Amino acid sequence: EGSMGNTPPTGPLVASAAVALASLAYVQRTRARHAAHATDGRVFLHVTFEVKPSNQAAFLAEFAPLLVASCAEPGCIKYQMTTEKDMPNAFVLIEEWASDEALARHQTLPHFTTHVPKMEQLAKITVHRYETCNVAALAAAQSKL
Repeated sequence: EGSMGNTPPTGPLVASAAVALASLAYVQRTRARHAAHATDGRVFLHVTFEVKPSNQAAFLAEFAPLLVASCAEPGCIKYQMTTEKDMPNAFVLIEEWASDEALARHQTLPHFTTHVPKMEQLAKITVHRYETCNVAALAAAQSKL
């Protein structure tokens, strides 16, 4: 009398199959998410601030209230300041907005119009703007060329 029929299979092959199924599910979720975001109108900004060491404290004092207020805005998905370990006076602000309208509204609010001009006096600022794109449509268009 074996109990093999009642015991789920185990071993490396089963573990590999479970990993493969989990990976497939992840890929399917990722593809669905990317397809949904392909043309959803989100706007991304990467804003680089080059700050002299003597201006860093004043710069961060201006940025802090801007960060708090911006994160609370409707349409703000991400508003995160980063810095490189080896470049402590170079900051990159990563912004993600739900739409052009949300970003445009942000740029008219008092916390933006008050703090950003002061930050411009304390740092060299470079703004890079990105929008979502439909990669599948771009690839299809390229294949027709």
